Amino acid sequence: MKYYYLFLLCFFVQFTSATALPQYGFWCSGQVTLENDVVLEGDISYDLKFDALQIKKDGVIRTYTAQNIAAFEIFDPIKYRHRKYVAIDYAMGEGYDRKTFFEVLSDGELMVLRKSKYIRRPRVTEDFRAPHIYLNVVCRHTYYVYREGEFMEVEDFQSQVLPLMRSHHRQIKDYVQRCDLKLREIHEQMRVVNLYNQLVAIGETDKLLTESVGK
Repeated sequence: MKYYYLFLLCFFVQFTSATALPQYGFWCSGQVTLENDVVLEGDISYDLKFDALQIKKDGVIRTYTAQNIAAFEIFDPIKYRHRKYVAIDYAMGEGYDRKTFFEVLSDGELMVLRKSKYIRRPRVTEDFRAPHIYLNVVCRHTYYVYREGEFMEVEDFQSQVLPLMRSHHRQIKDYVQRCDLKLREIHEQMRVVNLYNQLVAIGETDKLLTESVGK
C-alpha cells in the first residue's frame, strides 16, 4: 500500500511541475491581439521554448510569433487565473533587438514583467555505488521592472524596487509592517507593487477631479 501512495505522490509532483506554465500542446482559452489591433479568440497553446503560439478556432490552427502579436491573454486552468503576455523589443545576446513575450505581473506606474524558460538541470541519483546523472526540466523565471522602454532586471527587490515607491513610502511601509511581509517571495512583492500602482492611480484620479472642479 505504501508503494501505491508513493507512486501517486511521484505522479502528482511530476504533473504539477510539468504544467507550471502553459506549454506547446497544452491548450487554454484566451484571446490574441495582433500588431494591426485585430483581436482573435479561441484556444491558445503557448510554446515557451520557441516563443511562439498557436490559436485554434473552428478547427483551424494558426501559428504566430512575437513579431506578429502585440499581446495575448489566457485562462490558466492549472493556476486557475488569467495571465497576460505582451510582446516587447528586447536586446538579445547577439547584439540586436528582437520582440519576445513577457508575462505581465503588475501594470501601472511600475510595470513588472517576467521572462520564463525551461532549462535542464543535472541531478545525481542517491545510489552511491553506481551514481547516474539525469537531467530534470525546470522552469526558471527572470523578473524585470519595465519603465520608459528600459528593462531593469530585479535581483534584490528591497534595494532595487522599494526605492522606486518613495512617493508613497509611508503607506507602503505601514502595509508591509501591518501584514508582516518579508518580501522574499514573489507573491508578497507583487502585493506591494500592486498597492503602489493603486495608490498612484487614485492620486492621479483625485488630481484630475480637483482640476476639473477648479475650472
